[in-house]
Amino acid sequence: MSAANAARESRSNTKPLKIELALDMLIRADQEDRFIMSFDAMREYGDSCLHTTIATLREKGITFLQQPYKHQPRHGGTAHFQSYRIAPSSRESAKQLAQHYTDMREVRS
Repeated sequence: MSAANAARESRSNTKPLKIELALDMLIRADQEDRFIMSFDAMREYGDSCLHTTIATLREKGITFLQQPYKHQPRHGGTAHFQSYRIAPSSRESAKQLAQHYTDMREVRS
């Protein structure tokens, strides 16, 4: 195997960061005109603290649209959640940040 192929294979085996997975999900959801919430993040990549991931992305300059979501648990009561979508003004920044993390991961490999 050539050095270039070995390097490529090594990069493909490097796991993405949680923030990369979140950005990927948020970008796809935005392209599909939908909001996401913690249930989506848990199901897709195991993030049980989406609100913390959103706060981290906000610190990096990404802005979000938010909508409240009420969930009726099977045993009664109401649980309150927030759903998120990348703000139109941050779409390009989110894509650039996602690419930045991908590039950083590939450099480390």
